[in-house]
Amino acid sequence: MRIAHIITRLILGGAQENTLLNCQDLLRDYGDEVLLISGPAHGPEGSLEEDARVRGIPLQLVPALRRAIHPTRDAASYLAIRRALADFQPEVVHTHCGKAGLLGRLAAWRLRAPAIVHTVHGAPFHPYQSAPAREFFRRCEIYTSARCHAIISVADAMTDQLVAAGVAPREKFTTIYSGMEVEPFLESGVHRDRVRRELGYAESDVVVGNIGRLFHLKGHADLITAAHDASRTHPHLKFLLIGDGILRGQIEAQIAAAGLADRFQFTGLVPPSRIPELLAATDLVVHTSLREGL
Repeated sequence: MRIAHIITRLILGGAQENTLLNCQDLLRDYGDEVLLISGPAHGPEGSLEEDARVRGIPLQLVPALRRAIHPTRDAASYLAIRRALADFQPEVVHTHCGKAGLLGRLAAWRLRAPAIVHTVHGAPFHPYQSAPAREFFRRCEIYTSARCHAIISVADAMTDQLVAAGVAPREKFTTIYSGMEVEPFLESGVHRDRVRRELGYAESDVVVGNIGRLFHLKGHADLITAAHDASRTHPHLKFLLIGDGILRGQIEAQIAAAGLADRFQFTGLVPPSRIPELLAATDLVVHTSLREGL
């Protein structure tokens, strides 16, 4: 088949990695023709664009496609996506994430694509938004969900949330858990001693790891509060923040204000292939996100 995947941006993230694996499987295991359409990966969160090319995935970038709402850029993005789909003539259009999900489904519906599928990696509306913003995004999802044939959720809880919000009837949803390459994690223990030495940890240190973009709703403020309390009675606690993002300066300031600068270490942006060995160097992983698609 001819299958077009559309995603807002190819930053280092779970939705993006999962989409690349999906495209790679279609090409390698099923012999499908695939086109991946994406906006540029601006910002400090890193890029998987080169990874897509290494995997042999045809990639078409839409320069105007961004995560933030911008009427002029969004209109340009819609037209560019529509042109790309008209040229490729896919039998299946599979969209991902909020902005690409909205523009991609509208373009595919207008072109009468035979099958339009959307994956919800995380609902674009949530309790941490203002009520008007939450209602606006909910109505956008209702409108675009009527313009696709099927919706994939990455967890049953996501389906429950969207059905309760009136986005679409339950029979339109199918749960497909996110895939990942697990072997590097299963084999990561051999790296522990070496990586701990590289990071400067003593054998007696208890290292708490946290993986994620340094971004809103990732809960780093809660981690700093907990670290402040726990460090009073546990002198060997150290904290390793794996990732980067626009809030790094703010988080560093919060750590300094809490008197914990000597306890925290930032790895900065690292390639996904390094995550397993960094995890192997830790003794405990804490996940503090306020919301996730899973």
